[in-house]
Amino acid sequence: MKYHWSRISTFCLAAALLAGVPVRATAWELVYADENLRVQRRDYAGSELDEIQGIVRVKATLNAVMALLKDADFNREWVYRSGGASILQDSGYAQAYVYGVVDAPFPMSDRDTVVRFDYHQDQATKEITVTISNFPEFIPEKADLVRVPEMGGYWQLKPEHGGWVEVTYQVYGDPGGWVPVWLANRAAVMSVQETLRNMKSVVSRYANARSAFVEEAVFPPDK
Repeated sequence: MKYHWSRISTFCLAAALLAGVPVRATAWELVYADENLRVQRRDYAGSELDEIQGIVRVKATLNAVMALLKDADFNREWVYRSGGASILQDSGYAQAYVYGVVDAPFPMSDRDTVVRFDYHQDQATKEITVTISNFPEFIPEKADLVRVPEMGGYWQLKPEHGGWVEVTYQVYGDPGGWVPVWLANRAAVMSVQETLRNMKSVVSRYANARSAFVEEAVFPPDK
């Protein structure tokens, strides 16, 4: 089964909307943890909004995780408050411009965003990074939605021994419009937490996924 950017998901735009790459690193503060999932926050320089990082371990192949991330049709079933996405422009597997809508919690207005996803796999470690860059002026704004003015971040997939993948999702964004800071920060944590928790429960549906662009890591056998 081969997946291309034409079947990309929103890549958790709900979380990205409310949660970039940091300007200045500060210490992470743990806000949630269970056996395989932890969510952390830290100050983002020049903003009252937090940067959010979620890390989860899933029993899956790299191909399965990437297939889940790219499956736009299934996106609403696991991405927290996903309002759907569409592909504006793609360059095969490596890059795509994506339009996404987020069903924001009351009293916030729904948001939309235009981002570029860039895919890279390290040939030595097989670790995958999908960077998220903001392009708010790529298409005209819509009257009934608030365009997100600033956001960024990445997905990182690190293969581990025993058929596990450590998934890191790190994101920061200014949702634009009027949003209470406490609500935006609270929603950001919830969005990352619930999306990654859902990932654990649905990634198995892609167990047979294969792509010529995703190479699995090979580990030495247990002794």
